[in-house]
Amino acid sequence: MNNSHSIFNIQHSRFNLQVGAALLAVMLTVSATGAEPASRNLTLADCVGLALENNLDLRIERIARETARQDVAAARGGYDPNLTLSAKRTHAESIGSRAETTAENVEILGSETDNDALAASIGGATPLGGLGYELGARVGSTDGTRGGNPFDTSTGSASVTLTQPLLKGFKTDSVRYQVAVARKQSAEAAAQLEARIQDVLAQVETAWYALVEARESIRVQEDAVQLATQLYEDNRRKVQIGALSRLDEKQAESQAAAARAALSSARRAYAEAQNQLKTLLYADHRSVRDVELAPIGELAAESVATDAAASGEQALERRPDLRQARLALERQGIAADYQKNQTLPSLDLVGSYGVAASDESSAGDVYDRMEAADEPFWSAGVTLTFPLGNRAAKTRYAQSRANEEKQKLGLRQLEEKALVEVEDAAAAVRTGYEKVQATREARDYAREALEAEQRKLESGKSTSFVVLQLQRDLTGARNDAVQALMDYNRQLAALALAEGAMLDRHDVVFAEE
Repeated sequence: MNNSHSIFNIQHSRFNLQVGAALLAVMLTVSATGAEPASRNLTLADCVGLALENNLDLRIERIARETARQDVAAARGGYDPNLTLSAKRTHAESIGSRAETTAENVEILGSETDNDALAASIGGATPLGGLGYELGARVGSTDGTRGGNPFDTSTGSASVTLTQPLLKGFKTDSVRYQVAVARKQSAEAAAQLEARIQDVLAQVETAWYALVEARESIRVQEDAVQLATQLYEDNRRKVQIGALSRLDEKQAESQAAAARAALSSARRAYAEAQNQLKTLLYADHRSVRDVELAPIGELAAESVATDAAASGEQALERRPDLRQARLALERQGIAADYQKNQTLPSLDLVGSYGVAASDESSAGDVYDRMEAADEPFWSAGVTLTFPLGNRAAKTRYAQSRANEEKQKLGLRQLEEKALVEVEDAAAAVRTGYEKVQATREARDYAREALEAEQRKLESGKSTSFVVLQLQRDLTGARNDAVQALMDYNRQLAALALAEGAMLDRHDVVFAEE
């Protein structure tokens, strides 16, 4: 579509009027303000692509989405094993004593020992019913004197210990709870990103229509200036030859001035619409400050069938804000289950198995004997911890259930609101198209009325006042037709947003990853 032509294809050939001196002065004033800015033709699809790439709100939301995804990995870090290494040296001395008896004196000599111990263990939690594990090994040596006799002993052991919760911690534990919550929050962040994308696309579409509307308003006002100026010139000449009163000239001059003021307002609105669209499409306003965005493309002007019931069902299924609310409700259910588990007593099954060895000749012999497993040991047992009262856990569980019920009601409220939004949007589309039809007819009738009255004025059967009034009527009717068509396209976009179908409307594929 040629950007230099109105998208409404309004014909003005019947007027065949020349631009007067006043309009020429306006154009010279505008051109004197500076050089023409660079122009960039953009379709609505182009605007959508630029917004998806540059919009700062979407950049921020993508970072939040990535942060939520990293939270899942951080939560899964609770399953990372812990490696513990220790080295310890112990020195102990004891003094001797003398015991006196009737037979003889007995002297008990003191002792001096040095103990070196090295230990290593690796342990952690698993997602298998809260099963915990620990693998450990220990070697040590003890030397010194005891009772005046030197000694040197090497020891070693290796074992595995498993702890399986049977009540508290079996269905869910802290790590599994954190992982499950992080996954839900990650999914919520994805839904929130999709909702933000749909919102931004709706804003871009609305801003694009606003720019088109502002451009069309300028053209309407330019034509209004042209009509009023031409009539003023005609009346001035008639006044000069005595064929018309001075009042008719002043009335025409007043309307021409009012039309020029309205044209200035339309240009200001166009500049504001430019900045609004630039804010959505670009991250650096300074780089496009001197660029004029020129919207090109066709607008929907045909009737679109609507089905409020079908659209409502689609909204309940596809709207990302509702999906995000459902995910939040599921996350609250996970929290309630975890808090319920925390009210149970702890009943843990603990078992261990290992081998040990000792030798008084060399450490190497200890390792050999451990490998041979000549000195195995094992243990098995249960540990029961029953919190008396347990008021804190019970209260937190009751609160989590109350919050879950609150979120259920909130979701119900959002769903009802979505259904009403869809019905309102569908009704607006239906009435919007009717308004497009009506304003087009009113515009055409106003044009025909003005043409007829101009012919009467030329033959002396009408007055300048009536023609001026009909000129105002035509300008208003044309503006109404522009407004109605823009509103209709906005209403189609609002219906798509209410249905959660804005991505489909613009052929955008959202990958949750």
